[in-house]
Amino acid sequence: MNKLFTFLETKLMPPLNKVANLRFIRAIMQAGIITVPFTIVGSIFLIINNLPQIIPPLAPFFENTILKFAPIYSVATTMSIGSIAIFYCLATAYYLTDIYRKEENDGLSSFVGAILGLFAFLMTIVQTDITDGGAKLIQSESETSIIYNGIALGGWITRFSGVGIFIGIITAVIATQIYRFCVKKNITIRMPEGVPDGVSKAFASLIPAIFITFVMLFINTILAIFHTDLHGLLSKPFEFVKELTGSWLGIIVIMLLIHLLWAVGVHGTAVIKNSFINPILLVALTENVNGGTNIFAGDFINMYIFIGGAGSTLGLVLLMIFVAKSDQLKVLGKAAVLPGLFNINEPVIFGAPIVYNPYLIIPFIVTPLINVTIAYFASSVGFVNKVTTGIPWISPVGIGAFLGTGGDFRAVLIAFINLAVSVVCYYPFFKMYDGKLYGEQMSAIESN
Repeated sequence: MNKLFTFLETKLMPPLNKVANLRFIRAIMQAGIITVPFTIVGSIFLIINNLPQIIPPLAPFFENTILKFAPIYSVATTMSIGSIAIFYCLATAYYLTDIYRKEENDGLSSFVGAILGLFAFLMTIVQTDITDGGAKLIQSESETSIIYNGIALGGWITRFSGVGIFIGIITAVIATQIYRFCVKKNITIRMPEGVPDGVSKAFASLIPAIFITFVMLFINTILAIFHTDLHGLLSKPFEFVKELTGSWLGIIVIMLLIHLLWAVGVHGTAVIKNSFINPILLVALTENVNGGTNIFAGDFINMYIFIGGAGSTLGLVLLMIFVAKSDQLKVLGKAAVLPGLFNINEPVIFGAPIVYNPYLIIPFIVTPLINVTIAYFASSVGFVNKVTTGIPWISPVGIGAFLGTGGDFRAVLIAFINLAVSVVCYYPFFKMYDGKLYGEQMSAIESN
């Protein structure tokens, strides 16, 4: 075990810490956190739309009452989940500019950075093509969507949804770097003192906005010559990542990376899941709502794997409450059970602790791998429905699985099987650790 931690500390920890501390990674992590309320709000109304599937006997009642007002309340979902790329772009540009402002003290404005980032992203929305020596706006129509005057429309502007998150992040970074360059080189308009702050910021953003305009137009023009654009250019790598997340082995790799990061004290959920995986899950969920069959979609992770949080630690908390002999773990279990029911487990990870704890780190890494295997194959063989509804990540065990699958009681069974698996996996390691703490406790009492 010492060799394992020596390896983690000397070989794995340094490069992972470097990645986690990159400025744009930190900005993306913050952006992911700030968008959580919007996904929860949108998920609430997605659940309402799925009430007939959740409670089939009451389907006629819902269809004749609340669902008649779906065009009104569905606006909340459209403008939250359906516009998530806008929030990601704004937040990434804001936080990245803010990081530069604080660490380099170069006179940047976080607000201006956010607005410029959004402007750069909006420059990628309209689809154009260059043929026969001229440019034209793309027009097309299919059964599910249309492209009108270059803008892809479904129920809303398609590129504002999860499919646009990656481009939103990229354009936010580009715009921030151009803005930073202009300020550093003093290529900006500085108003005299006494001019209102709003007016100063407006003129300070003018020249960077001009630079961003020409850069984005140049990119759009070059790509239009090849009959594509930024979204289309990045679709192939995106599909590759999507294929990875659609396979059992790919999900195993993702879970392993998340928990290895946690093991060495890095917030693996924020670095891997919130920053890179959630956008893919949102796209997969959208496809499932429209008839897709993606297994890894929506909140699949919180429904079946993160039972009690990363590492499926709710089983460990239950062992603390009902099995522990040491006062330390008994008290911690009682304090951690309520947050654990809502998939919040920082009290356990840092309180037990699990980080750098040779007794608990093995089940912390292994349990999610077993859980994802059970849930993946249960979904792939059709034992449970695919995820068709977004749910809040804080949904308790069983409830989230039930709602996320459109009211499939078999999903509840899988969730509780995974909870039982977590209890079994943690038990032998927990007994060793609890015995050690209890021995220390008794020794302290005797010495006193």
